[in-house]
Amino acid sequence: LEPKPRGAVFVRGDPSFHHDVAVSGPMARCCADLELAMRIIAPPEPVMAQSGWTFALPPPRATDVRALRAAAWLDFEAVPTDREYLALLQAAAESLQRAGAHVDFAARPFRSDEDTAKMREVCRLTSRNCSLRGAAASAIPHKAWMANEVRRNYMKESWARFFEKFDVLLCPVTPVPAVPHTEVPNLERAHSGIGIPDFPDLDMGFWNILPSVADLPATVVPVGFTATHGLPCGV
Repeated sequence: LEPKPRGAVFVRGDPSFHHDVAVSGPMARCCADLELAMRIIAPPEPVMAQSGWTFALPPPRATDVRALRAAAWLDFEAVPTDREYLALLQAAAESLQRAGAHVDFAARPFRSDEDTAKMREVCRLTSRNCSLRGAAASAIPHKAWMANEVRRNYMKESWARFFEKFDVLLCPVTPVPAVPHTEVPNLERAHSGIGIPDFPDLDMGFWNILPSVADLPATVVPVGFTATHGLPCGV
């Protein structure tokens, strides 16, 4: 589970503590265990608690799959999904549909291709900012970072309108399943998948940073294994 907003889980000992879009959350065997874990570990940071900051999980919108309103964004032309992984995602969404959920495969949180392109650039700049360390981080001017923060606020408004009609967005976790271990620096890496062109490491985080830049919660559940290499995949 990736809880939001930042600070929902107190993790001062975590190396990612207070990074711009980094969060920490529990791993569990089922949704009920996940909810229990969040209730246990989600008190506010002590400094924030002293100022009156509190955190409470809202009740679920739907407890019956037949009442669930889901949107499925499983592939993106600019960041295509590995074809074997995509087949697993499609099967999972269709299974949910057969169980009675309303699943819309065309709905998107952004109104136009132009808005989607701008959203991608926000994700790339935010991801790049989080990938750089030390003097290299100064490669992104503060003015550009502030402008990016403004665009992130507009993204939050787009998401809010989207969730007036839907309860959840189904999407890939990354464009490809697990990749071989490498010590090549992040910004110098390239990745490949079945049936898609190679792509830079900045795009590897597109799907998981998509909710993070808007301070939205996200979680992952397994959907199966790829046919060729038997790699685990999630949605």
